[in-house]
Amino acid sequence: MRRHRLLPLCVLLGVLFAGLLPKLDAQDSLGADLYFLVDSSWSMGEKNFEHVRQFLYTLTQSLHQVGRGRFKFALVQYNSRPKTEFHLNSYPTTQDVLGHIKAMSYRGGGTRTGLGLDYLIHSHLTTSSGSRAADGVAQVVVVLTDGRSQDDVSEPAQVLQMAGVEMFAVGVQDAVDSELREMASQPHETHVFNVDSFLKLRDIIQDLVVSAPVAGGGTAQDSADLIFLIDGSENVGAANFPYVRDLILRVIEPLSVGSDAIRVALVQYSSYPEIKFNLNRFYDKSQVLGAVKGLTYSGGAESNLGAAMEEVAESLLSETAGSRELEAVPQVLVIISAGPSSDDTGVGDRALKRANVITLGVSIGDTAAANLEEVATDRRFVQRASDFRTLAATAGGLVSTITDLAMGTIIIQNSFTEVVAAAQRDIIFLIDSTMGPVILTNVVNYIKQFVNSRPIGPDAIQVGVAQFSSAQRVVMDLNTHDTRESLAAALDNIKPRSGQTINMGAALNFVRENMLRPEKGSRMREGVPQVVMLWTSKKSSDGVQQPAEALLRRGVLIMAAGFKTANVDELNQIASSERVVFSAKEFRQKSWVVVEITTVQTQKVVRDIVFLLDGSSYIGNTNFPYVRDFMINLINHLDIRPDRVQIGLIQFAEQPRVEFYLNTYNNKDDVVNKISQLRLTGGYELNIGAAMNYALENMFVPPAGSRGVTTAQQVLVLITGGPSQDDAKIVADKLALAGVLTFTVTSGQADVEEMRKIAFVQDLAYHQPEFSDLPAMDEAVLPSLITVVGDTQTEKKCMGMLVGLYQGSEMDRLTDENRQEPSWTVMFGDDICSDSWDQVEESLEKRSELITGDERDVAFLIDGTDSVRAEFPLIRDFILKVIEPLDIGPDKVRVSVVQHSERPTPTFYLKTYQTKDEVLRAVRGMSLAGGRSLNTGVALRYMKDVAMSESYGSRSANDVPQFLIVLAADRSADNVKEPAGELKTEGVVPFGVGVKNADKKQMEEIAHNPSFAFKVKEFSELETIPQRLNNYVSLPKDELMVLLQEVQNVAVKRDIVFLLDGSDNTRNGFQNIKHFVKSIVESLFVDESLDRVSVVQFADNTKVNFYLNSHKTKNDNINAIDNLTHKGGRRRNVGAALQFVRHRVFTSSTGSRRLEGVPQILILLSSRPSTDSVSGPAFALKEHEIVSFGVGVGDANLAELEMVAAKPDFTYKVADFSQLPSVQLQLLILFCIDAQNIVFLLDGSDDTLRDFPVMKSFVQQVVEALSVGENKDRVSVVQYSQDQQTHFSLKTYMNKQDVLNAVLLLNHKGGKLRNTGAAVDYVRKSVFAGSSGSRHEEGVPQILILLTGGRSQDDVTRVAAALKHENVVPFCVGTRNADIIELQMIAHNPSYAFSILRFEEIGNIYQQLVSFVKRTNVSTQIVSSSESKDIVFLLDSSDGMQSEFDAVLGFVERMVEKLNVDERKDQVSVVQYSKEPSVDFYLNTHQTQQSVAENVKNLRHKGGSPLNTGAALNFVRDNIFTASSGSRRQQGVPQTLVLLTGGRSSDDVRNAAENLKVMGVTVIVVGMKDADILEMQSISQEADVFLAADSSDLSAIGQQILSTTVRNVNVVTTLASSGKNILVRSYNAFKT
Repeated sequence: MRRHRLLPLCVLLGVLFAGLLPKLDAQDSLGADLYFLVDSSWSMGEKNFEHVRQFLYTLTQSLHQVGRGRFKFALVQYNSRPKTEFHLNSYPTTQDVLGHIKAMSYRGGGTRTGLGLDYLIHSHLTTSSGSRAADGVAQVVVVLTDGRSQDDVSEPAQVLQMAGVEMFAVGVQDAVDSELREMASQPHETHVFNVDSFLKLRDIIQDLVVSAPVAGGGTAQDSADLIFLIDGSENVGAANFPYVRDLILRVIEPLSVGSDAIRVALVQYSSYPEIKFNLNRFYDKSQVLGAVKGLTYSGGAESNLGAAMEEVAESLLSETAGSRELEAVPQVLVIISAGPSSDDTGVGDRALKRANVITLGVSIGDTAAANLEEVATDRRFVQRASDFRTLAATAGGLVSTITDLAMGTIIIQNSFTEVVAAAQRDIIFLIDSTMGPVILTNVVNYIKQFVNSRPIGPDAIQVGVAQFSSAQRVVMDLNTHDTRESLAAALDNIKPRSGQTINMGAALNFVRENMLRPEKGSRMREGVPQVVMLWTSKKSSDGVQQPAEALLRRGVLIMAAGFKTANVDELNQIASSERVVFSAKEFRQKSWVVVEITTVQTQKVVRDIVFLLDGSSYIGNTNFPYVRDFMINLINHLDIRPDRVQIGLIQFAEQPRVEFYLNTYNNKDDVVNKISQLRLTGGYELNIGAAMNYALENMFVPPAGSRGVTTAQQVLVLITGGPSQDDAKIVADKLALAGVLTFTVTSGQADVEEMRKIAFVQDLAYHQPEFSDLPAMDEAVLPSLITVVGDTQTEKKCMGMLVGLYQGSEMDRLTDENRQEPSWTVMFGDDICSDSWDQVEESLEKRSELITGDERDVAFLIDGTDSVRAEFPLIRDFILKVIEPLDIGPDKVRVSVVQHSERPTPTFYLKTYQTKDEVLRAVRGMSLAGGRSLNTGVALRYMKDVAMSESYGSRSANDVPQFLIVLAADRSADNVKEPAGELKTEGVVPFGVGVKNADKKQMEEIAHNPSFAFKVKEFSELETIPQRLNNYVSLPKDELMVLLQEVQNVAVKRDIVFLLDGSDNTRNGFQNIKHFVKSIVESLFVDESLDRVSVVQFADNTKVNFYLNSHKTKNDNINAIDNLTHKGGRRRNVGAALQFVRHRVFTSSTGSRRLEGVPQILILLSSRPSTDSVSGPAFALKEHEIVSFGVGVGDANLAELEMVAAKPDFTYKVADFSQLPSVQLQLLILFCIDAQNIVFLLDGSDDTLRDFPVMKSFVQQVVEALSVGENKDRVSVVQYSQDQQTHFSLKTYMNKQDVLNAVLLLNHKGGKLRNTGAAVDYVRKSVFAGSSGSRHEEGVPQILILLTGGRSQDDVTRVAAALKHENVVPFCVGTRNADIIELQMIAHNPSYAFSILRFEEIGNIYQQLVSFVKRTNVSTQIVSSSESKDIVFLLDSSDGMQSEFDAVLGFVERMVEKLNVDERKDQVSVVQYSKEPSVDFYLNTHQTQQSVAENVKNLRHKGGSPLNTGAALNFVRDNIFTASSGSRRQQGVPQTLVLLTGGRSSDDVRNAAENLKVMGVTVIVVGMKDADILEMQSISQEADVFLAADSSDLSAIGQQILSTTVRNVNVVTTLASSGKNILVRSYNAFKT
C-alpha cells in the first residue's frame, strides 16, 4: 500500500482551524469525545456483528462508569459508504446511547475504511456535531475492522493524528496488521489490538479502558450508592439479629458517607421486604449509624429473597429514591442471608443485572451460600461466616470491595446479552446395552476418538454416559470426570448386557430427570448447549414421542444412531431433525473419523437463477435486511458472468414486479449493489402462484436472458415469509415440467408443508423459524443449488436426488452458537427417474408425503342403498381420498370396505389385498350393492363380529389401532347406539359421516365422541372431510391414545342420586315413578367413568336400592330400576333421608366421586309434606356442594321443596304421577345442557397484521372442537382496533363448516389504536344480546375469547366488571406486549388469562383453553333463595388511606342505603384495620337502617402501619362471622365480606382468604391507591374485584354492585363437567 507522506495543505489546515488541537491549558477533568468507526461489511456477517454490538455496548458502559459520565460518544458504521448512527450531541444520557447500540442493525457492503475516516473528519469532528475540541476536551477515535480496506487509509489517518486525535485500531480475523498500525497513534503497543475471532473482542475491553484518556485523573469524589438487604426471617432469629446489625455498623463506620460520596439505604426482608430508609434519607454518617442501631428484628417464617431483590430493583434504583445511576455512580447491593431463599430469585437477579447493580453477599452458615453465589456479580464477592459469632470478621473484606468499587479501581462489565463460547457443551451418550459386544466396542471407540480430539473440562466439553435396556443406569455424570485421561479410562467400564426389550422413552426421561441437572454438572442454566446422542439396535417397547418432546422443549439437541433392527421412523421421531439420524452404514463410512467440511467447488457451474422475493408485510422492513443478506451471501459464492451464472430478481406481493432480468447485469458487483439498494414493495396479499407463473412466462424466456434448459439449468429460488393466498402447487408442477428447479427458502409464517409441495423435491424446501437465521442458510442451499439438475435432454430423463450425509464433526457444528446448517455431499441416482415426462408428471403429483409409521386397520361402512346410486362415484372418490395418503401393506395399513342397506354386503376384507394398488383398483371398481333402507345397527354388529374380527384380518389382538368410518345418506331404521357402544368397548374408534337426510344424532351416537361426527348437506361437500379424518387416522399410536384419553376426560361425568318417596301414599303411583327414573337414566351417559346412578327410597326410615358403584353399565342400571319394589311406610321423614344420603350415599366408599370434582346431583321426589324438619339437612347438602332438584306430586309442599332445591327454579310440581314425564324433559334440559354462545374478539390493530393468519387458524382450531348448531354451540367473530366490526353474529351460521369458511375469509381490519375496553363493552351490549342470537335468558353459557397483541389504550376496568355482572365468562390470550394484569382483570379469573411470547405459540395453550371452555359449557347458575344477608365491611384505615377515608365512608353509606336492615333481614357490621383490626359495631349491634347509617357517618379514621390484611381477615372470621356477634350462618343466611383496601398487605393473605371461603363467606374486594390487583384476586378467590383509579370511582363501583338483581350470593356449580366441581363465589351480592 502506498503511503502519502505529503498531506494536502487544505485538508490539514481545515482540521487545524476547526479547533481540533487541544488547548495547552486543558484540564484532564473535562473528559473526552469518543468516536467509534465500525466496519459492517459483508465479510463480517450478521452473527459476528452481534459480537461487535456487545463489544461496543460493554466498552461504552465501562468508559461511562470510569469517566464518571464525562465521556461523550458518537458512532459511524461504514462499508461501501459510511452512515452516522448518532453524533456526540444526539443523546443526553449514556443510557440512550446504549439503547441505540443495542438496537443497531447490520448493514452489509464493501470495506472502505479510508472513506469512513474522511467522513468522520468532515461530519463528526465539528462543533455543530457536538465536538468539544475547542474547549480542550480530548478527541479519541476507535476504528474496528475485520479485513483489508478497499481504499487508502493513510491520508485521512495522518490528518487525524496531526490534529491531535488519539487513534485506536482494533482488528479482527482477517484485518491487516500493517494497516492497523498505519491508522493507530503511538505507541502501537497500547493503541493497536488484533484478535483472531469476534468472540475475543471482549478480552480487550479492559485494556482499551485503561489506555483511554480517563477523565478526572483520580481527583473526582469517590462515590457509590450502597444498599443493604438483610435477612429478617426465622433463619436469623431475634437472638442473632444483633450480630447482623453490628456487621452493618462495622461496614459503614470506615466509609465516606455523604450526599456526594457514599449514600446508604437498608431493606429488611422475610415474607415481604420492608424498606427501612432510602438512599436520600440520611446524608450524615451519624444519622445512618443511628438508624441502623435502631433496627429491630421483623421475624417471619419465609425468607423471600427473590421478592426482596425485585423490590430493590423497583423502588430503590430511581432518582426519587436517591439513586445516582444516571450519573454513573456505582450501584452496590450487599445481601446478608442466613438461609436459602423461599422463593425464586431469577426475576429479581435479572432485574438487578439489567440495572447494572453490583451484588455482594454475606453467607451465614452453609445453607445460604448457593443462593448468594448464584445472584452475586462474581462468586468472589461472597463472604462466608461459619456462624453468627464469626460474622464480624467479614466486615474487612466488604469494606475493601465497596471502597474499590467507589474509587473505580474495580470495573464491572455487564453484557446486555450472553454469548456462550463455542467450545462449551454438555454431551450425554445414551447407549443401548443390548447391542452386542461388536457394535458396543465400535461405539465406545467412537466416543474415545471424540473425547481425545476435544478440550474436556468444566469450562469446555463435559461428557456423561448412561446405558439402558428395560432399565437405566448412569455410567458417568457430566461432572464425574474433568480431564480427558480420566474420562477415556472410565469409558472402558461400558459393557454389553443381555436383554430382549428396550425402553427408549423411559431412558430419555431418565436423562432429563436425573442427568440434566445442575448438581450433576449440567450447565443448561448458563446457556451451554445440551446434547443427547442416542445409540440403539432395536425398536423401543415404550412410547418415545412425549419423552423426546420434553427434552426438545428444554432446548436439548437429540441425535440418534440406529443399528440392526432399529426403527428409522422411531429415530426420526426422537431426533431434533431427520438430518441428525444416522444408520450403521453412514457411521461405518463417515462417522468413525473426524473429517474436514467438504468445500463445494463452483467451477463450471452454469445456471440461470431467478430470485422470487416476497415483498409483502409478511417479511416487512424489520426482517428484510436478513433476506437481503441471504441473497448476497449466496451470490458471493457464485461466478456471475454471461457464460456461467446469471441472476434475475422479481419482487411480489399481490402483483409481481421485475427488479432486473437475467441479462441486466453481467458481473457480481452490479448484482450485489442492486440488491443492496432494494426496497420492499409492501402489501398485505401474497399471491405466490401468480408470481411463479409470471416468472415462468416473463423470466425464463430468451428476451429476458434465459439460455434455456439445453444450455443452462433454470432455477427459481422462492423466498417468502407467509402463506400463499392463491393455489401455487399447480404452477409449481408447470415449472417442473418446463425444466425449472424450484427451491423455497422461508421463515416467519410461511406454510412449511405448502413449501414442500412447491419445491421441485422436498429436500429443496428450506425453512428457518427466525428471519435472523436466514443469512447463514446460504451454506445449506448452495450445494444443492449448484449440483442438482432436472435434465430433459437425455433419452432417459432423470431428476437428481440429494442424499445427505453429515460430514466433519456433526456435534461440533450442530451445537455451536451459530447453529448453522451442515454441509452436504451431493450424489445422483435414479430414485425418481422415468422414461417420459408423463411419468415425471405422475411422480410430481405424488410428491405429498405418505402417512407412515404405526400399523392401522381402517374399515369403511358405506351407504349402499338405491337412494345414493347417482352419487356413488362421489362416495368412491371420498374413500380414495381418505386412503390415498395411507401406507398400505400387510404389515402397515390394512383396508376393508363394506356396503350396507337392509343387510351388510362386504366389498373386501382387511386381509383381502396386500398392496395399495390392489386396494385402489378394488375401490375404483366397486359397484352399488342396492337396497331400499338402512339398518345401520345391524351393519355395525356385522363389522364387530365379522369384518373387524381377527379371522378376517383385524389385528386388534396385537394392539393395532382400529378405525371405522361410517357413511350414510339417510336415517337408520334400527337402533345404532347399542351396537356402536359395543364396538367402542372393543377398542374401535368410529367416525360418523352423514350426508343429506342422515340423522346427525345417530351419527354422533355412532362416533367415538361428537367431535368425530361430520355432517354435510350434499355429496359434493364430502371433499372437505378426508383431510380431517386423516388428521386422526395418521396419528401415531401413542398420540392417538393421548387424544382419545383427552376426549374421555372432557366427557360428561355426574353422580346422580334419586331420592324417592316410598311411603304408603306413593304405592299406586310407583310404576309411574319407576318409569320416570328409567326415562332419565336412558338419556344419560351411564358408564363407570361417566354418569353413575343410585336409587334410594324413604318413608319412616331410609333404604338404599343400589349405590353409585353397584352397577357399571346402563343396562344393569335399567334392570335394577325395573326390579325396584315399593318400600312402604306411614311417615315421610325427608330431613332424615337428606341427612342419610349425605352421609351414606354421597361418599367415596359407595361410589361418589365428589373428591375428584365430579358434580353431585340429588333428585328428590315427594308426594306430601315432610313429617320432620328439612332446613338443616338441606343447608348441609348445599354446604357439601350437592345440587338438589325437588319434584313434588299431588299434596307436596312447594315451599319445602324450594328449601331443599339449590334454587327455586330447580323445583317442579305436578298434580298426579301420570304427569311426571313433563318434568323429566325439563330436568334433562337443565342438567344436560350442551350449548354455549362463544364470541371471539380479535385484536385487528396494525400491530397484529403479521399475526392475523395465526389468529384465524387458532379460531378455526377452537371451532373444530365445538358442536356447532342452532341448539348447540353458536359462534360469533368480532374484530376491533379503535372501533369494532362484527363479521358475523351468533345467529348468522348454524353449521360448523359455514363458520369455518367465514373465518377463512376474514381480512385484517387495521387501525392505529387498540381500544379493548370499548370493544368488550360493544360485545357485551350488541353481540351478547337476544337480538343477535344470544340465548342468555335460556341459561346458555356466554363465553368471550379475547385475543390481543398489546395493552389497551382505553380503560377496561368498568367494562370488565359489567361483563361479569351479566354472567359472561371471558378468556384472554395476550402476547408479551399485552398487560397481564389487564388480561387477568378482564378474565373470569386469573387462570383464564393466558400470556404467550408471540401468536405463533398460541397452539401451546389450545388444549388448556378448550378444556376450560368445555367446563364452562356445562355450568349453570344456582341462586340461593334467602332474602337475608349478613354483610361485613372491612375498611383499610392505615396512614396511607387518611386522605381517602371520607370517600370510603361515603361508599359504605350508599351501600347501606340500599339494604333492608332488620334483625330478620339484612345485618351490617363495620371493622377498621391497619396493623391491628378494630370493631366499630357487630352484626347484631344495630337493627335499623337509620342506626347503621348514623354510626357509619360518625366513624373516625384509626390510622397506623403496616397494613396486615391477612390478620384482619382472620379476625373477622373468628370474631364477626360468629353466632355471638350476630352471624346467622348456621341458619343458612349468606355471609358476605366487603373488603376495601388501599395497599399491599404486609402479611400473608392466602390462608386467611381460603379459610373464609371454606366457611362459605363471599369476599368482594374494592382496591384503591396502591392496592395490589393480584393480591386482591387471591383474596376474592374467584369472586369479583374492583379497582378504583381514584376515590371518584367508588360511586360507580358501588352502583355496579348494587345494580345487580341477584338476591344473594351466587354459587356457580358444574352440573356436567369434565371432572371438577367448579365452586365460584360471585360478586353479585346485593339487591337494588
